[in-house]
Amino acid sequence: MSATIGSGYLARALDRPGVRPHGMAYWLDEAPANAVTLGLALQHVAIQSVYFVIPAVVAGSLSPDPADATRFLALSILAAALWQALQLLGRGPIGSGYPIPGTHTAALVGAYSLVGLGGGGFGAAGASLALAGLAAVGLTFVMRRLRVVLPNEVAGVVVILIGVALVLVATQRLGLQPGGTLPGLEGVGAVFGSLALMVGVALSRTRAAPFAVLIGATLGVPLALALGTGVPDAMALVERQPWLALPQPWVPRFDQVAPVPLFAFLVALVALKATAAGSLVVLQRASDANWSRPDAPPIRRGLLANAAAMVAAGVIGAACPGPATAAVGLSIATGTLARRIVAAGAAMLVVVALCPKLVTLFVIVPEPVKAAMLFYVAGFIMAQGCQLVTVRMLDTRRTLIVAFGLSAGVAVAVAPQAFIGAIPVLSSPISVGAVVAFVVNLMTLPLVSRRAELDLPLDARANRSVTDWFDGVAGAWALKSQTARAVEQSLGELTDLLHELGSPALRLAARLAEDRVELTLAWDGAALPDPPAIASPEDLLGPDEVRHAFSVWLATRQAQGFRQRGDGAAREAWLAFED
Repeated sequence: MSATIGSGYLARALDRPGVRPHGMAYWLDEAPANAVTLGLALQHVAIQSVYFVIPAVVAGSLSPDPADATRFLALSILAAALWQALQLLGRGPIGSGYPIPGTHTAALVGAYSLVGLGGGGFGAAGASLALAGLAAVGLTFVMRRLRVVLPNEVAGVVVILIGVALVLVATQRLGLQPGGTLPGLEGVGAVFGSLALMVGVALSRTRAAPFAVLIGATLGVPLALALGTGVPDAMALVERQPWLALPQPWVPRFDQVAPVPLFAFLVALVALKATAAGSLVVLQRASDANWSRPDAPPIRRGLLANAAAMVAAGVIGAACPGPATAAVGLSIATGTLARRIVAAGAAMLVVVALCPKLVTLFVIVPEPVKAAMLFYVAGFIMAQGCQLVTVRMLDTRRTLIVAFGLSAGVAVAVAPQAFIGAIPVLSSPISVGAVVAFVVNLMTLPLVSRRAELDLPLDARANRSVTDWFDGVAGAWALKSQTARAVEQSLGELTDLLHELGSPALRLAARLAEDRVELTLAWDGAALPDPPAIASPEDLLGPDEVRHAFSVWLATRQAQGFRQRGDGAAREAWLAFED
């Protein structure tokens, strides 16, 4: 039995109702048992903890003091918990309402490094992040048509490159990158052993399947220790840490903000917004069986929540938070999308941030086990990115966006030192790939505006002529099949109605505008009636004016917009359909 969301947690006026996908273990509003909730939330936190290395790296570029690194990491975990909680908000102007775990983004590592190279500290970095967050808020309001500037192809490129970045992080943890120490057979055995455990549990079709990563990591730790790949003196490191400590924020130093690092923060906004938008679209797609295109209102609120969390992180001097795409991929792979799980995970992150012993426990997980966790989820993320890229048929222009974006990102991944030396502002595969895909999209956008026109007499064969004409247009423009069907149905209804109203001829004009199809109908004769707010099949048996209004309702019910105008006998109607 399918379920829909039309009221309750996501009851926001402009949100599209969702339908529960088949085979989902826990859907959005479902409440798993307490033990299941805690286990799944802990699994998310285990994945998120892999990213704790990012604030540690950032802290090292700003201060050599280990105490500062611990303080910065604790504050950054709190910022990730706030990001996660803001996304869950079901009321108000911010928050997508989707269960997306938060973590730390690698897209700003280069920007933080520039702050350190310029002599700035945590206060200067926090001030730069806060300003970038405010810019992100403004961009969200400016970009009224989000799908034009950040279409599925750009978001999909970023999601794929996030998976590539996870593979890079995993290989760095294993010492496979230049300058690292190659692992021995014991390290390789620990990686493959942990991966085999995760895959085996995931394919077991038992109640344990949703906990594949957690179980695999838990069993992989003793395996790694037995093979001698653990952290030396791990327990001593844990014992030296206090149980409870409240991290002290850094005051943002706006007077220390330098132009070059600030520019690096602002450039990275393309990657940050594309990453957030991509994660929101991926989860939206996975949680709705009837999904065909992005639902803009919750995505826009999610981007506002993302920007607000950036500002808050900057104010307290933490690392920039963002979506934990790996955890999103894990949720989708295991069919566990309940909001309750992510809410519990946010509470766990707060507890971890206040407990240095717990922070250390996550940090000392053997590197081969961390790498196995990353390898496991990276594949799911890249698969989701591929699905996002191919939501629409890839014509030549969209193929170029994907090709250039991926090529640029992979180029940075395989030759990072060249980019770090030449353009440190863009030293991240995610940042470079996002910027290139974004620029190619905007530069080629004027080239996709295409037009087609048709003049025909309104006779008994008019409906067939219109259908044949638009079949050819839809094929030439590579429109989605559902878009073509919606437009053909609309044109059929309006053509028949205008013929019945006595109009002698019709002039049709269709225009492709990247994310939608715009239709203009011009005729001489009576105006079309306004569609009713509520229509019923009984209207077909009513008087002519009611029946005609019902026809207009049928023609416009799937349209993004409809209006008409006219002076005297000359009339014109305009409709738009999302593609």
